[in-house]
Amino acid sequence: MSYLYPGKFRRLVFCIFILSLVTTAQPSISNEADKARTDFQSILNESLTALWTGRQISPELSKQIKAGLAAGVVNRTDLESMIETKILSLMDSHKTSRYVIKTAPEAVNALLSPALDWKAFREITWRAATSPIKASAPLEIKVGTLAPPGTPWLIVPETTVFPEIERLGSGKIRLKIYGGGVMGEDADILRKMDVGQLDGCGCTAVGVLTASPEASALLMPTLFNNYDEVDYIFEKFRQRLDQGFEEKGYILAALIDTGFFYVFTKHKVTGLADIRKQKPYTWFGVVETTFFQELEINAIPMAVPEAVSALSTGLADAATGPAAWFLGMQAYQYVKYIVKPPLFYSPAAIVVSVNTKDRLQKQMGRSETFAFNAQELLVSEFNAIEPEWKRQVRKYEAKCLEAFENKCGMIPITFSAGDMKTIREASQAVQQKLSGKVFPESLINDIQKALADFRAGKR
Repeated sequence: MSYLYPGKFRRLVFCIFILSLVTTAQPSISNEADKARTDFQSILNESLTALWTGRQISPELSKQIKAGLAAGVVNRTDLESMIETKILSLMDSHKTSRYVIKTAPEAVNALLSPALDWKAFREITWRAATSPIKASAPLEIKVGTLAPPGTPWLIVPETTVFPEIERLGSGKIRLKIYGGGVMGEDADILRKMDVGQLDGCGCTAVGVLTASPEASALLMPTLFNNYDEVDYIFEKFRQRLDQGFEEKGYILAALIDTGFFYVFTKHKVTGLADIRKQKPYTWFGVVETTFFQELEINAIPMAVPEAVSALSTGLADAATGPAAWFLGMQAYQYVKYIVKPPLFYSPAAIVVSVNTKDRLQKQMGRSETFAFNAQELLVSEFNAIEPEWKRQVRKYEAKCLEAFENKCGMIPITFSAGDMKTIREASQAVQQKLSGKVFPESLINDIQKALADFRAGKR
């Protein structure tokens, strides 16, 4: 039998005591960590709900999120998992909108950076949104347009937004664009959208006016002086313009430019009197036809696909249109003169059918709210590319105008002060005739007031 000396015995007792403390403390430490994680998730869920629905996240919540992230309550993998789980739940329970999504990057970065930035959050959101779609049965989005191949109207979506959506959706969403009018004119494309054959239309001004007659207020002759004014009005009146499309069953996914419309002629003209002797065609809709009537110009109604042929055969010898279209369709080779300044501005747009939401719901097998949110998420990607899209269209327009004069020998003609006065008076007459019939009088009045404020430096 062996004995422990007093010193050894005391050391043994001390070790046993420490071991007991450690083993007793482990469950306590684990419980505290679990509670901290649970509390963090609750705070995160509350913050994400506010973000998703467009409500401001309280400073206290934001402070608690920052503190939890700084303390390492969750790691990056856990944080992403929490967000994806909550977003998936929100997709079914709360509606968001393209307007909320537009402001989300700043809010996400303020809340979660540096642990997580908007780029990562956006990818998590798309992962949740497309999770119901089977990889073996991808969702197809089909868009038709009159836009000619090789122009920025097609180049931008084909090289940026379409590939990006397909990437974000992990290949579960595929977009196809039918350009050059193979699906018909804008009105034909919109009809095919109405019956579910197509999902979207890359609209010229004609399609914009068909999808939302109210938008014709933007086309009033001499309304805009430059693109800065266009951008200001688009931003200020965007939700109001969106509503006009939605009342007709369409969603305005992107609002860009067809461009400023110039008069192009085969024969030399020195003013309005000479243009009245020409054979111009009209294809632009009620604003253009009413304007021509006020100027006593007899124009030939024509469908867009027939326009180039009419110029080449001599059926028409004058036309109004955007410089980019005249180059893209090779119509420039049949005219020799360009009249400046342009008469009016014309928007272009990507519109999506509200029926797309129903197809999303059917294919995804989720709630109507989920389908609505998925549609808004899709639309927001087109919204986001608008600034770059407009930049490229405008750059292309400037190159076209330069090439017409410097390479093609097109001769610029300038209207006299007297002709410009007549044009402005005709524009006022068009406004009086169409206000309250084609577009609300209040809309054009509000736009003109906003423009006056903008020009005076009041915003």
